[in-house]
Amino acid sequence: MGKRSAEKSVPISSQQKRAKRFQQVRERFKNPQKSFDISPGMKGFFVSCTRGREQKSASETIDLLEQYATQLYPGIEEDIENENEGEPGTEPAPTGGDIEDEIAREIANMKSTSRPKLFRYYFTTIECVVFIKCHRKIDPEKLAHYIFEDLAKTKQRKTRYTCRLIPAKVTTASKLDAIVKGATEVAHELLADDAEPTTFAVAINTRYCDDIKRDDVIPAVAAPLDAKHKVDLKNAKHTLVIEVFKSICTIGLVENYNSLKRYNLMTLFDEPEVKASKPTPALKAEDSSDDAQADGETA
Repeated sequence: MGKRSAEKSVPISSQQKRAKRFQQVRERFKNPQKSFDISPGMKGFFVSCTRGREQKSASETIDLLEQYATQLYPGIEEDIENENEGEPGTEPAPTGGDIEDEIAREIANMKSTSRPKLFRYYFTTIECVVFIKCHRKIDPEKLAHYIFEDLAKTKQRKTRYTCRLIPAKVTTASKLDAIVKGATEVAHELLADDAEPTTFAVAINTRYCDDIKRDDVIPAVAAPLDAKHKVDLKNAKHTLVIEVFKSICTIGLVENYNSLKRYNLMTLFDEPEVKASKPTPALKAEDSSDDAQADGETA
């Protein structure tokens, strides 16, 4: 029997199998960002993007959010730093002259010069879907509307891989009762006794969740709003956007959803399509020649 055959015939012990299985599990959870860590109670943004470009989309989206957050909330980074001064680990560094004190001072200086994180990227394990958590001082609905209003006015494209940017004011479990409760919380201003009548709509998307049906969610969520406001599916002033993915549901209330291209950063700058009217019989021949000439110029 050859050496290679002898090696193949050696049985693997149960201890070796356990060690191999432990190593595989360890590698799987080595990077926590590769696991689904989104939980109810988080606040931030639901982001859809180009397939395979999730990390690049998260990076450019965070840059976009930070740019507008510092405009909408002047001095927010300083406020967060001041809040953290009294927390453990933020006390002044020692001023002694030994090596340990010098190292401690360098670490303290590094912490003081680093900017506080306003946004954090969460891996969703779903292609084309990213979740970005925001600091509690930031209102995702207000920030999203501020961004899209400015981009629609300036016509400056600032992202490449990001598609829809939807505020997640409330994050719940993907259960019908939890979704209805979360939607009521998000739309509390519209449900107030002194709320003026307006128009509304409900938009819902589901991914990797068979337990939630659109026909069940929409009537349950819309019922309280329908008692005070009017449904308008084309030009609603307020739209309740519900994104369900796996065991999580994000809910946000946005303004001018359709006019701002459903909060899609890729289609926001597209020119609206102009429907051509039917030509009158008297001008039919002339219009046909013009169309033929225009087709020739285009080609």
